Amino acid sequence: MILKNSIFLFLALLLISCSKSDGPIEYGIETEATYTVTFKMNWNSTDFPKDYPSNAHFSPLIGWSHPSTSGFFKVESAASEGIEAMAETGATDLLQTELETKIANNEGLAFVVGEGLASGTGEIKVEIAVNAENPSISLVSMLAPSPDWYVAALNVNLYDGSHFAATKTITAKVYDAGTDSGITFASDDLNTDPQGTILLFVADPLGDGTDLLADIATVTFTKN
Repeated sequence: MILKNSIFLFLALLLISCSKSDGPIEYGIETEATYTVTFKMNWNSTDFPKDYPSNAHFSPLIGWSHPSTSGFFKVESAASEGIEAMAETGATDLLQTELETKIANNEGLAFVVGEGLASGTGEIKVEIAVNAENPSISLVSMLAPSPDWYVAALNVNLYDGSHFAATKTITAKVYDAGTDSGITFASDDLNTDPQGTILLFVADPLGDGTDLLADIATVTFTKN
């Protein structure tokens, strides 16, 4: 009987101790977050001297948050009509419609269209939401003028399974949409027939065939 009473007393003291805790015993798992994404563009005539255009600029930044398994924009896949329009002309309407459709079909969480940039250097910022089911962000902007080249941060996963990263910085890459066969910035329109696939672009005049001549942009994701 004495042993039984002692056990009850111990459990009661333990319960009182827990109720007076200064804070939670365990921090909860994060399920959603919002990020400010900053593209710092550095397309300049010193690092990229060959054929550098006098009207270098970037189209409006567009993208979405989505599952990390999404294949949209994937290298070696065929560009959609919206990706083609963005890459060749900088237009975002069709691509926005495609992203909205995917979101309506539960293939993504949120899309965003930001500002463009009137020169080759400077910053573009957007805010976008993510959650546990859609922890990755992809954002693109046409490198203009160009045949079908665009700068992008693709499928950047910000979730470790329990918490979203406070901040993350990556180097953006340049991609060829596979829809225009022009070879330099001011080339005439030359439709690729049959259409090719999306490829990493590291060729002349931006690269040496292996890599770009310099980092063309850095992208920083900061949790709000």
